[in-house]
Amino acid sequence: MNLIKRIIRELRKNSLPDFVRKTLFYYFGKGRLLWALNSADWARKKFLVKREFAKYKIGNRSGKDRIIVWVIPGTWISGGIAVVVRHANMLQERGYRVFLVTQDLKATIPWFTHQKVKVVPMSRISVLLEEGIDILIATGWNSAPTVDLLPAKRKLYFVQSDERKFYDDPVMKQFVGTTYDLPFEYLTMAHFLQAWLREEFDQESTYVPNGLDVAVFHPVVVRQTKTDKIRVLIEGPINVPFKGVAESYEAVAGLDCELWLVSSNGVPPAHWKYDQFFERAPLHEMPKIYSSCDILLKMSTVESFCYPPLEMMACGGVPVILEVSGIEEYARHEENCFIVQSQQEARQAVARLISDPALRDRLRRGGLETAKKWSWERSVDALEQVILRADSQ
Repeated sequence: MNLIKRIIRELRKNSLPDFVRKTLFYYFGKGRLLWALNSADWARKKFLVKREFAKYKIGNRSGKDRIIVWVIPGTWISGGIAVVVRHANMLQERGYRVFLVTQDLKATIPWFTHQKVKVVPMSRISVLLEEGIDILIATGWNSAPTVDLLPAKRKLYFVQSDERKFYDDPVMKQFVGTTYDLPFEYLTMAHFLQAWLREEFDQESTYVPNGLDVAVFHPVVVRQTKTDKIRVLIEGPINVPFKGVAESYEAVAGLDCELWLVSSNGVPPAHWKYDQFFERAPLHEMPKIYSSCDILLKMSTVESFCYPPLEMMACGGVPVILEVSGIEEYARHEENCFIVQSQQEARQAVARLISDPALRDRLRRGGLETAKKWSWERSVDALEQVILRADSQ
């Protein structure tokens, strides 16, 4: 990705002041050695950091005394970031010393319910380096070079997707792919990603399943009293094409239903017809929105787990999901959802659910039962085994 494309991409995600602050830090300030533009830049910086970071000790603690640092790309609303923040908070609740370091230089994650872990902007990473980091965890391709460059006793890579799929530029795809060759300890949250890492990159990984916060996601008092019409929800960032929001809208346009939209990035085009729109709804508001609706239509073409359908199940709704990698972890066709192959099938499935209350109720009950099985406790149990692995060796 050339510099101009990178600037355009960053401006879409950041306000102008945030963009200026990040540019000053990463291009002209102390952060210039904490990221890589391409493989050659990465190799050059890896040579330079040996001298730069030699003054910092590497953590050598054991048990719950060790310092565990997760590096996240930013603090925006994202399912992948939410998973990492949940892991970090649950480890802290078990007594570990945990920190979240943000590459967007922000110090709060206001949309995440009950977020208590200390958030450290990358511009203040020296505070943690001075103490000595025991475990440093990359959470995506853009944090993997950073974790590689920083000193730590153990380095982990929590892979939640094949992120090459997010880019069209072949050079960018190749660069992202190089991160999966790093000599880290690998974790992932989907069985298909385990197989992919093994087959393509010869990387063994530990399965750390996702979880669902049933204290948050459950049927609640609805945000708006339901009418006689079935209410369909479309959720996803409108400005991210592979999330399929436009395709979802086209699939249900004209059906006899109310239509609600939720977008974390972008607003509906002026010609769309809908009943409610929620922009950047915080996590604690989503159960009210899910519970206010009967059907969720989700037509992403790239996913690694796809949380919204499972969240909809937990809140008593029925998902219609375009078949995509990751949903096989929990989705069962005509048991707790409809899995479709096309826009036409999606429209037919939604229309069938609108007209058949008995079918809707059967799938609703199946979804509620499915959601009960996705406890965060089993997830953090698996993660804690990885954290303690070195102590048993």
